[in-house]
Amino acid sequence: MTTVFREPSFVEVNGRKLAYNEVSPPAPRGTILLLTGLAAKRYGWYNQLEEFGRFYRTIALDHRDISDSDAVSDPYTIADLADDAAGAMQALGVQRTNVIGISLGGFVSLQLALRHPDLVDKLVLVSTSAGGATHVQPGPEMVALLTASRENVEPGELARRNYSLIMAPSFAESHPQTLENIAAIARYRPLTAQSYLRQLQSGQSHDVAQQLERIQAPTLVIHGDVDPLVPTGNGDYLAQHIPGAKHIVYHNVGHIPIMEVPEQFNRDVLAFLDN
Repeated sequence: MTTVFREPSFVEVNGRKLAYNEVSPPAPRGTILLLTGLAAKRYGWYNQLEEFGRFYRTIALDHRDISDSDAVSDPYTIADLADDAAGAMQALGVQRTNVIGISLGGFVSLQLALRHPDLVDKLVLVSTSAGGATHVQPGPEMVALLTASRENVEPGELARRNYSLIMAPSFAESHPQTLENIAAIARYRPLTAQSYLRQLQSGQSHDVAQQLERIQAPTLVIHGDVDPLVPTGNGDYLAQHIPGAKHIVYHNVGHIPIMEVPEQFNRDVLAFLDN
């Protein structure tokens, strides 16, 4: 049975504790760093942590101000989150790592590849965007979802509602256990409205559209073709502008391939990393 919740480990970066979970075989092929999305926690990688951890030292990291990581009160940028991740890897003795980021975690992964190129081995960008003027915007319903008040809404029900809207149509109805897991993760150390807003604002200023040709790491772009939150044109742009990037588009998959098609996702990622 897949383990969703694990006791946190902690790494200190610039005086701030960041929470992570790690699974590793006795003789790992390398390291994988998993970076999660807006308002999400390291537990969202529950379909990947054990599977990738059979072959690689696999680390799922919580961003600052989220879950078990230390809270902050000041604004921060995506570049700050990338520097946090680099600092965490250094503190954990990792000299090079494969980086897999979904959504806002993909923003962080892009900055990590640009700001710390010697750290990044291979890069997997999931349901994400280069940002800036090239960003293909979602429809008004998705914009309203991102900016809706989170006050006085039970965290699990809020997550259940939001994920039902950003996944493929009918996925939630046909996968009740996945939605139960999502709700349970949301209820664990739930985000405050302030921490959510800080993270949302960091993502809104994301823009690496004119820097993609500088990315040296072999890159795989993965997107669902019915992603309503970060439309698939964003993945197209990344794949077209990152040198040598490979591109996989899943049919009838929304914003969360790591949960919607976890077996296919895991196979594709491991094949790319092992190549």
